[in-house]
Amino acid sequence: MEKKTVFFVPCISSMELIRIYDHTHPQAEAAWAIYEESFPLCEQRPLGEHLRALSDPAFHYHLLLAGERLVGLLSWWEWETDDRTAFRFGEHFAIAPKWRGEGYGTQALVFLKGDGQRTVLLEIDPPIDDLSRRREQFYQRNGLTTNAEYNHIHPSFRPETEPHRLILMSYPRPLTPEEFQAFQHFNNERVLLYSERRD
Repeated sequence: MEKKTVFFVPCISSMELIRIYDHTHPQAEAAWAIYEESFPLCEQRPLGEHLRALSDPAFHYHLLLAGERLVGLLSWWEWETDDRTAFRFGEHFAIAPKWRGEGYGTQALVFLKGDGQRTVLLEIDPPIDDLSRRREQFYQRNGLTTNAEYNHIHPSFRPETEPHRLILMSYPRPLTPEEFQAFQHFNNERVLLYSERRD
């Protein structure tokens, strides 16, 4: 089963976001290879847990296609707090190495940010070297704010890897302490249901 979303950015080729609910799509295996190549083991959800997460209505997993070409993947979680604050957490976002620099990452971020009615979050490595600083700058150019003041620890999806600190970025404005706490609660209580973490 799949659901297509097509959108256009001026002067950039159109790209489809295809939401999939299982791994029967012919590009699913290739997308998983991009996933494994793009993220450290501690940030990779094991395939069995990923397949379980696909049945959660709050979890959205998309293949990014330009014509017949698989150019990347994008997954996120959507939820609302009891006070009706709406969130979207971009969990995994990767463009295949040979398609980087072609504008596909910017297009995907336009879709992730949506209409500005949700607080959008994503995680980055602390900007301590050229690569991590360039990644932070890319998101900042696309309107996201770095929230380095919050101590966000990624607990790891696997028992053999250690928790580590990541930095939260947000759109369309900086996070409030209450929003940070709401994210921590959702992350621990819902997102991490789909992991091999044992604690």
